[in-house]
Amino acid sequence: MDRHFTASAFVVDGRGRVLLMWHERMQRWMPPGGHIDPHEAPEDAARRECREETGLDVEIIGDAQPDLFAGCPEEGRMLKKPMAMLLENIPASEQRGEPAHQHMDFLFRVRMLDPSQPLALAVDEGRELRWFTRGEVEALETEEIFGNVKNYILHILS
Repeated sequence: MDRHFTASAFVVDGRGRVLLMWHERMQRWMPPGGHIDPHEAPEDAARRECREETGLDVEIIGDAQPDLFAGCPEEGRMLKKPMAMLLENIPASEQRGEPAHQHMDFLFRVRMLDPSQPLALAVDEGRELRWFTRGEVEALETEEIFGNVKNYILHILS
C-alpha cells in the first residue's frame, strides 16, 4: 500500500478552543493539514497547510528536546518535535482517482501569530471553519469526527 507523508496543525486559541474544518472529502471535522511537499520539513508543511486552508499564520509549538546540533549548526538544525506521529488508513476516492493508501501524519500543536487575524476558509477543501470547546468536541459523534482526531483534541485541551 502506498504511504504519503502528511502534517496536521491543531490550532488552539487563547480561550482553549480548537479550530476544525468540515472536510469535504472525508465528511468529518478535521484539523488543517495535508501532504508534505518534497522540499518541505513536516513543520513547514503544517504551517503552509494551515495558512492555505484557514488563512491563519501560525507558530509550531514543539516539545522540548536537547539540541543535538549545539556547537555545530553548520551540520543541520533540530526540527520541531510533533505531539504524535500516526499511520492513518485513507479510503479510496473514485472522485480523485486515488486507491486506498496510508498517511504517515506528523501532528503539531500550533498557535496563531496574530489572534486578531481573520479566518479565510479554502472553499475547495471544506465548507466550514469553526472553533470548538472541549465540551463541543466531546459531544461530536463518530459520523462527525474520527476517533483519533477526537482523542488528540481532548488530550491537548485537557
